[in-house]
Amino acid sequence: MKKIHRISSLLSAAALGLACSLPAHAATAYPDKPIHLIVPFAAGGSTDILARMAGQAISTSLGQPVVVENRAGASGNIGMEAVARAAPDGYTLLFTTTNLTLNPEVLEKVPYDPVSSFSGVSMLAFAPMILITKPGFAGGSLQSLVKYGLSHPGQLNFSSSGAGGAPHLAGEMLKLRTGMKMTHVPYKGAAPAIADIVAGQVQMTFTTYVSASAMLHAHRVAALAVASSQRLPVLPDVPTVEQAGIKDFEIGTMFGLLAPKGTPAPVIQRLYEALKHSSADPAFRGKIVNLGASVIVDTPQEYDAYLRKDVAKWKQLIAQIGDISKN
Repeated sequence: MKKIHRISSLLSAAALGLACSLPAHAATAYPDKPIHLIVPFAAGGSTDILARMAGQAISTSLGQPVVVENRAGASGNIGMEAVARAAPDGYTLLFTTTNLTLNPEVLEKVPYDPVSSFSGVSMLAFAPMILITKPGFAGGSLQSLVKYGLSHPGQLNFSSSGAGGAPHLAGEMLKLRTGMKMTHVPYKGAAPAIADIVAGQVQMTFTTYVSASAMLHAHRVAALAVASSQRLPVLPDVPTVEQAGIKDFEIGTMFGLLAPKGTPAPVIQRLYEALKHSSADPAFRGKIVNLGASVIVDTPQEYDAYLRKDVAKWKQLIAQIGDISKN
């Protein structure tokens, strides 16, 4: 009887040990079902294109389908809220843009916190704003444009794709950094904002390479500077704003992958490694470069730090600008 009791005790202990090991095994088995990647904007745009590239990279690396779901609306808030409220198990992810960190500063209310609601996996790309004018306007360089603007206060205006967006804020930042007095003219989209530069209704705008590429290649507009820390591969001859004499001027659209806060670190790491592996492929990198962006695959820790810094940057800039609806 004692022998039977001992065997029974050993079997119970083994069963308990097996049960305790299941969560760890489940973590190492990730993923064992399809992953849903939420894109908080409509299909067809740059965000959607890059999200599908990221999804394919994850699917190829981890051996499970990645289902891309476009949940557009409210400047991205609908899709971002869905992921913020999702289970932190690695099966619902977010591919988003700078709207994540900008919305809390320009919208009255957002249903998430850009830092405490998410864990960064990695930034994938950064598409900087490009300052464009008509070819030859005010000397054809940023330095000569600033000199012209300072000597003609109130006579310059700049267009944007709408109040509160990155192009608008880039123009306001240029005003703050240079002392130029310019008038903001908002449009309903990038295309009309650029078209009226060609028509002579406005003198300049900040926009993305994708939005301006057709007009740039047709020589109907000219790029004066790129608002990033490095030159764009697709515009190697265009200097950065800092190279043109204005320091600490980086503004554009960040594209990155996030998970709900609380997602296990091993899961985050597996997703990051999948993106890192694909980013080494020249064809993968080439697609991003052709969209007018730089490939930036940083670690989860670096991406989390970037998000905190970006939130602080927008907060400071909006405080300096004041009521953006009046600028």
